[in-house]
Amino acid sequence: MRRFSLVLTIFVLTSGLPAARAWQESATAVEPADLARREDLVGKLVNVDDRVRFFQNHPRVGFDELYLRRTPVVFRLPPPLRPDSQPGNPAVVVQGRLVREGTQLFVDVTSLSLQPADLERLDKSVASLSARDYTSRLKLAEWAARRARDFADNALAARAKEIEAEGYRIESNAKRLVDPPQEWLSLAKEGRKKGVAEPDPSALAHRAFRAMLAAAKSPPDLDSLKEEVERFFPSSATPPAGGETGLGAWGEQYEQDPATAYRSAPAGVRSALDRRLWADIVQKVLESRVAMDLQGALKAVDDAEKLVPERPLLAAKLVDQAQTRARETLASLSLAEARSVASLLQKQAKDQGPALEFYRDWLKVRRDRLSPTDAEGPVALASLYESLLNDADSARRLLDRAWKIAPGSGPVTEAYKLRGYRRVGDGWEKDSPAVAEVAAAPTGTPDASLQGKTPAEVKAIVGGEPTNQVVVATKGRITLQWIFQETRQTRYVNFERRPGSQTPRVVSDFFLAR
Repeated sequence: MRRFSLVLTIFVLTSGLPAARAWQESATAVEPADLARREDLVGKLVNVDDRVRFFQNHPRVGFDELYLRRTPVVFRLPPPLRPDSQPGNPAVVVQGRLVREGTQLFVDVTSLSLQPADLERLDKSVASLSARDYTSRLKLAEWAARRARDFADNALAARAKEIEAEGYRIESNAKRLVDPPQEWLSLAKEGRKKGVAEPDPSALAHRAFRAMLAAAKSPPDLDSLKEEVERFFPSSATPPAGGETGLGAWGEQYEQDPATAYRSAPAGVRSALDRRLWADIVQKVLESRVAMDLQGALKAVDDAEKLVPERPLLAAKLVDQAQTRARETLASLSLAEARSVASLLQKQAKDQGPALEFYRDWLKVRRDRLSPTDAEGPVALASLYESLLNDADSARRLLDRAWKIAPGSGPVTEAYKLRGYRRVGDGWEKDSPAVAEVAAAPTGTPDASLQGKTPAEVKAIVGGEPTNQVVVATKGRITLQWIFQETRQTRYVNFERRPGSQTPRVVSDFFLAR
């Protein structure tokens, strides 16, 4: 074989005009099967890389023909390139001119290079590459995958996938100047589409998603990210059967380097990391919702319990965040927002105490901000003290304040009468036992806000007729009180019909313990 190799080299350099022409002409790299399909290749110098079927030995001539695995075209060997015996190399790179003689195609060989087995050749080629050369790795992986398919070579196919994954990994670590997370995700999708061996595409996706999660601020951005994760990891939205999986050291590694930790983790841990990614996004979605919309906080807590049941402390955290934000903006908090926060506190504590404390603080801020010349403000605030805290004493003091500001005022007078007071000299005394003050604390809060509702709407919400009714008509204004007797408490719903209005509407709604 040493003699054969030496003759091969000498032939290329000294065999006359055809060789000189071959030396100057650039050969076209051709897939073996294309030799018989492409008429435009006839007459051209071609370069073919294939596995050897056999070298044909003719008597008195020697091994003068070469047959390859993926083409019927015969390769004719000139005397200097004919081996002395059947070569044992499984592959060859051969160059020559494609010619047609009648209906038969031949390649007149000008040079050939015997190659080792594909797997050995692939590993040697990869070993010669620089550590950052992902382009050549991907090309080699593509070459190996194609030959693995053609020759049903499972070992070569597996190695091709390893090298392809390595190439994508190196590419993902290359410096990027525009939007690294989006580029990582694009690479992960491309790798998934091309069948790059897992867990590399998924590891790269985790790297991208984690960076996106860190940068996302607005609820729309977070919702979009959540949907993207669900598309890439469909099972991540399904709660784990046994609660949140403890990740231990894997979780710590994942915090430091998501892609490397994911790639190294066993399959079960990787599934748990998929779920953790999705749950972290959902948690941030809910937290941002609470931060921007206190009235939506109650639904956010319900969603936390439904979507991420493996995180039982999340609901409590959301309640604390809602209360903290509400207290920071207590002076500007609307009644609806105050009700939402109080409902959260009551639900979390399973007791009215925290909700009532919040109401007291909120009402105190509103009371402290009352104008010394405003008579209507104390009247409106009195209704809130009654409906939210069942605090008749504070309500009475507010009415007295309003009376001092505007003695004889019609709205203040009506407010006193609505609560069962009668005019005595310059002051007011309790008259009606139906709304007598009760020292016991309230045992419940309204199940729905009735403020501004009509009688028909109240019946639909409460679910029945009142036990008793009281009607007071004064100066063209009619006040109607509905009383609902319940097992442990009495509910009072007060309507008012103003001049020019045909339908009375709720002005206050509160409970008193029986």
